[in-house]
This record gives sequence, structure tokens and C-alpha cells, in this order.
Amino acid sequence: MRVVMKIKDFIKQAEYIFIGGNSFDDERVAFIENLEICDLLAVPGSGKTTALIAKLYCIAQNMPFEDGSGILVLAHTNHAVEEIEKKLKKHCPQLFDYPNYVGTIQGFVNKFLANQACFQKYGSYIRQNDDDFFHRIIINKCKSNYKLNSFLTNRIRKNETIFDVVKDIIYGENCFFCSRFKSGKLSFSSESGKDLVYIYEELRKNGYIKYKDSFELANYFLFEHQTIKSILKRRFKYVFIDEMQDLEGSQIKIIDDIFYGENPKTVIQRIGDINQSIYSSGKKVKVECDWKPRNPMYLNNSHRLTEENAKLVNCFTLDPQVNSDGQSLFRVEGLRKLEYPIKPHLILFDASTTTGIDLQNTIETLIKKYNLYETDSGRKNGFKIIGWSTVWDNDEQQVDKKSGNKKNRLKDLFPDYSKESNAKKEHFDCLKKHLHLYDHEKKTFEAVRKSILNALVQVLRLEGILKAPNIPYRKSSLIEFIKDLGTETYNDFIAKLFKWCFDLVVKKNFEKVYIEIKQFIENDFIKWNWLNETDVTARSIKHAKDFIESNNYTFQSHLTKEIINEGKEINPYNIEINSVHAVKGQTHCATMYVETSYHEYETKKLKVISKEATKTKPEELLPYPLFFNEQSYRQNKDVRAKEAIKMMYVGFSRPTHLLCFAALKDNIGDIKPYKDAGWEVISDLILSSVENGENDE
Repeated sequence: MRVVMKIKDFIKQAEYIFIGGNSFDDERVAFIENLEICDLLAVPGSGKTTALIAKLYCIAQNMPFEDGSGILVLAHTNHAVEEIEKKLKKHCPQLFDYPNYVGTIQGFVNKFLANQACFQKYGSYIRQNDDDFFHRIIINKCKSNYKLNSFLTNRIRKNETIFDVVKDIIYGENCFFCSRFKSGKLSFSSESGKDLVYIYEELRKNGYIKYKDSFELANYFLFEHQTIKSILKRRFKYVFIDEMQDLEGSQIKIIDDIFYGENPKTVIQRIGDINQSIYSSGKKVKVECDWKPRNPMYLNNSHRLTEENAKLVNCFTLDPQVNSDGQSLFRVEGLRKLEYPIKPHLILFDASTTTGIDLQNTIETLIKKYNLYETDSGRKNGFKIIGWSTVWDNDEQQVDKKSGNKKNRLKDLFPDYSKESNAKKEHFDCLKKHLHLYDHEKKTFEAVRKSILNALVQVLRLEGILKAPNIPYRKSSLIEFIKDLGTETYNDFIAKLFKWCFDLVVKKNFEKVYIEIKQFIENDFIKWNWLNETDVTARSIKHAKDFIESNNYTFQSHLTKEIINEGKEINPYNIEINSVHAVKGQTHCATMYVETSYHEYETKKLKVISKEATKTKPEELLPYPLFFNEQSYRQNKDVRAKEAIKMMYVGFSRPTHLLCFAALKDNIGDIKPYKDAGWEVISDLILSSVENGENDE
């Protein structure tokens, strides 16, 4: 029986709560009122999540349902879930209680399927879902196994580590072998293969699994227990999935397998932008989105973008959803109005002489010129410099094989850039990263405290120190163990922990704290009575040495933070440096997209020869989107061009006010066509020192 809903009655309340009393337009009202199976395709800055939240609010006013069912709300990331919870929980807390569930797709699969499957197959519930940690544990065990260590070491190529080799093996088909190993794959039947399988199975028995393992286990559980589908269907009559474009095929399949099929009783609505599907389990940009829309609705109006910026962004729409009449159903229309409109800015720079500081100074000058820091968006959303390619995997990639010239990625321009600095990860591969790359956005000591404790827990796991009965330590159980050592030891540890947090957050004494924690681990921590022995066995660090030594990481200052130098503030607008992947979903006041080399620079990738060229017909380029021409790459086979289109679509659609594209002068050539198309072109970088009337020297 379909739940009868009253939605219209509550839209006004939702408008008052979520959009300050303004009115939802017809596009959004149509979606909010729709309770049939459909997908919502929404342009960047269209407020799709706000529309979803408004719909959820209206549904919540109809709860509880007579049949006892609830709703399932899923998103791809924890951050997206937190945003939904932050905006919605205080207004309708019932959505976050049984029978409803709000969480990530990974969390849902683990909670309802994979956790039970893991226990059924391996006798342990899932304790940790973390690929990097999983790999490091395997590497640690491989190093102590002579045969495995020898096998893996012999297959390390130039500029690789054993970590790279193990990762490739694990991600190969059927896990432990990969097409890369052309001269001797690691077979399951070999002694080394059997050893690695044993290590892998032991990790699963202890509850350590990779992200993809969750979906393998979930499929196993669904196959073994067919009734679970009908149980979940009865519990969840409505399923909503946000940021749908980020889901991979295996994730989409498992949701459809449960809730969708012939005569589905569950209403599934999936929300996202297929043109922003840039995530992939591999290193490549996902050109073809795994999500295939059904019964689509569209939100084409962007409240974030101005008309000037939207016109450009629309030219980078890879899949405009063309109907049988050739009409684009998906179009980016900018609704934001500025008192003084700002054209997109094309910033030209020289690869051999330009530094990141030069680019930063240029965007700072433009921020001043347009008084952006005083705008609401400037104060709320800030300013970013972004790039597609951030760091090099090896030195060979940095040189163009044809010209011999050095190529640039973000770290070449901004040496202090760290790929992990904004990742907000819980687990890193060395102690120094735990002390340096914690979540700096947190205003208390909470984030750094957790990061230090996670580092200590990782030392225990690497050393194979387990809590009885054979259970890995967590932060909470570690604290309980220290309490049991006695009041004096516990108070001493808490005092040390507070001092370390203070010295890291307030004083930025990273090296000093690192030395202190390193000495604490080696002299005190590892020697505690972990096994509750009558006569304590002398213990020293054996397997966690590489983690503690952190030889491959150096503490550096970041351009993303304010630095005081000789009384002058550098980066006064706190302009952050980040990757395009990291800023997806964000809103900025001003964004500078810097072209970088991933196989080739973006400006070169976009110059694609038309397939229609023949011997008698001269070669012609496909419509060039940087000239504000709508792209026609979708039917072309040039994968690199499609990748560039998608990345630039995501990067260009971040700012509310100022969009800058920093491109190499040599790649641009004649600037007249760009000016004629609608760009404001800056041929020479603007230096803040000159603007301030200071001497260049």
C-alpha cells in the first residue's frame, strides 16, 4: 500500500526555514511535490540538496506512516550526510530515528548487509573500512615474510614502492594478480600467493576490509538470504540518493537489486549532475557516468552562477541530455545578479618564470579591484586556487617527451601544497602526517587529539598488539587501557596529550611535538604491560619503525594559511590551494583554475580535429568551448578531451563572482578570439607589490 502524502501543505513552511522565506520556483516545486520514481538532474549551484531537504521536511510532517515504514536517505560522502543532518535534524529529528535511516551508501551497505555477511563468513564484524590502512597492514606483514617480501621487491619498478605493488595486486581482477605482472603473475597456488591469501583472510577475520569488499560481502548476503530484500522494501517505502553521479556501478546495482525491478513498490529518487561524475576507483577521470537517468526531471537555474559565468560553464556540459528534436534539456542558466557584472578572466602565465606567488598576487589584486572580500559570498565562501593535476607520481612524467620541456602540476607552482592536507582523513601512512594533516577547520583540540590517538592505535596494530580476546585497539579502548594502568599514569598521559595538542594547534611546533611523541612511543608507550603479564616482557618497536620515522614526509608551511613575515601579512584573504576533485560541491566567491599537465595541458586537449575531415576537405577543429562555443565532444572518441571538459565544468562552476582561468601563454597564442568571445584577458601578471606602490626590487 502506497503511503498517502500531503506535501503542498508544508512547502511554505519549508521555504521559511530553508530559503529565508523566499519562494521555490516552478522547477523546484515540481520536484518537491513529485513522489513517483524519477531522477533529478541539476546544474551546479541549483540548490538541489536544499530542494531535497525541503522535500524531506514536508515528508517528515506526514510521519509516522500508518504502515510503519520509513525513508532511506543516502549520500556518497560523510560530509554530504553531515550537511543534510545539520540543516534538517533540529526541524524534524524523527527522520534520524527508526524506521528511517540517513547515511552514506557505504554505511547503509555495511549496517544492513556486509556486517552480517562478514560475521557469517569470517566470524568478525567489520571493524575498519579503509583501503590505505588495509594496504599498510599487508605491507607490514609482507615485509616480515621473506618469500613475499622478495617476490614483491623484485617487481618494484622505477619510482615505485612496495606500497604501489601491493595496491596493484589487491586491486587486480580476483584480487591478488594484475595484468601488469606480465613476467610471472602472483598465482594463488604458489607459495607466495598462498601466504598473501592467508594474510588477506586473516585481516578479514579481524574485521579489516577494503571499501569494495563491503559490496562483495553484501551481494553474498543477498544471495544467501533472499528474504532480506522484502524486509528492506517493507521498511523503506521511499529512497532518496544525493550526489548520485559519484556512485560506481557496483553501488548502483546493489540498491537497484534491493529496491528496483518489475513493479517496484519502493519509490527511488536519485539526485545529481551526470556531468560532474569525475570520481573513479582508479586514477582516470570517469568520462562515462555509471548512473543512467530514468524518468528525468531537470533543475537548470543556477543561483550560484552569474549569467557571464554560466554562459561559459554551459559550453563545458558534456551530456546536455539532447532530446529527439535536438533540444538540450540540461542547460546551465545563471540567475545571480551583480551590481557590476564581472567577465571571466583569462590569466596568461609563463611556465618557466611564473611562481604560485605570482598567481596568488594576481587573484588578490582582482579580489581588491572588485571589492569581493566585503561581499557576503567573500566572507562566507572564500577564495580558491585549484588545479586538475596536483603532484607527480614519478620524475619521468615531468618532462615532455617531444620537446624535452618541463611540465607543470600544482605542486610545481605551489611547493608547499600537500595532496593530503585537505583530505580530512583519519589514518595516514606516517606519524608526521597525523600531527600535521588533521582537520584544521576544527576550532577546538578535538581533531588533533583524535589524530594523535589514531597514530598511537596504528602503532599498536602495526606491532600486532591486540586487546583480549584478540581484538584490535580503538581510541576508546586505548584510553580505557591507560586508565587501568593507574591514576598517575593516566593523568600523566592526559597532561602530555593536552600539551601536544596545544603546541600543535596554537604554537605550530610540529617538529618539537613529533620528537616528543616519537620518544614517548619508543621509551614508554611500547613498554606498557599490554598483555597483562605478571613478568612484563621487554618490548621495543619492530614493525612500526617506518610509520614512526616518517622519512618521506617533511613539515612545511602552507599557503592556505595566514603567515606573518617581517610584519607583513602574506595571503591576507586566506586563499586555499586545492585540487578540482577536492572542491567539487563547494561554492567560492572567486576561483582561479590553473591549467596543469595530465598527459597534456587542458588548452591543448580541447583542440580536437573533427571526424569529418577528409583528403579533399581541410581539417577543422571541433567547436572550442573556451571561445564560448557549446562543445560537441560527446560523440568523439577523444577521451582526453572529454576528461578535460568534465574537470573544467566542475572547476569553472564553483564561483559566485569571479572566475579566472590561468593558462600558459604558449598554449593560448592569439588573444583576440578570446577577447571577442567574452574573456577579460590579462597578458601580464598583476603583482600585489606593484599595486601597493612598493619597489619591485
